[in-house]
Amino acid sequence: MDWQTFLISQKGWRDDEGNTLCFTDCDLNGKKGADVLWIYLDEGLRCGGMHRPIPNSLAAVRDALLGCRKESLWRMVQNDLEGAGIDVCGEINRRTDS
Repeated sequence: MDWQTFLISQKGWRDDEGNTLCFTDCDLNGKKGADVLWIYLDEGLRCGGMHRPIPNSLAAVRDALLGCRKESLWRMVQNDLEGAGIDVCGEINRRTDS
């Protein structure tokens, strides 16, 4: 299974602060975009959240989460991907080296 299929197939992640995260291959209306992954981050009543397309790369997933200071969610995603046999660092390096 590739990393995109893995992320989309998961029910989501929730950190200790109540932030929840999931990924899909379409927007809220079911429309799919070319070479994008939709990230849904719910921060609850504290800040709202975000739902937006990001480039279809693990580097973009990492940057989106770290950019809004969700380090623990990134670690959860990274650990689950690695537990599924996906080389996260290798995948990120492949995309950033090209």
